[in-house]
Amino acid sequence: MNKQLEKHKRFIFLGIIVIALGVTFSTTMKDTVRPIGTVFFVAGGLLFILGMRMKQKHDKENNE
Repeated sequence: MNKQLEKHKRFIFLGIIVIALGVTFSTTMKDTVRPIGTVFFVAGGLLFILGMRMKQKHDKENNE
């Protein structure tokens, strides 16, 4: 059960977690933390996009 996730899955999961933190900071925290939530939201989106690109390359290599 000590199986590690593939690299692209790690980036996708990390992106989802960071996006969730960003949404939480933006909506429920006070005005002082709201900009940090926006930054987390954007950073999570970039991680998610990066993970999806890595998955696309991985799938393309396996199909050839």
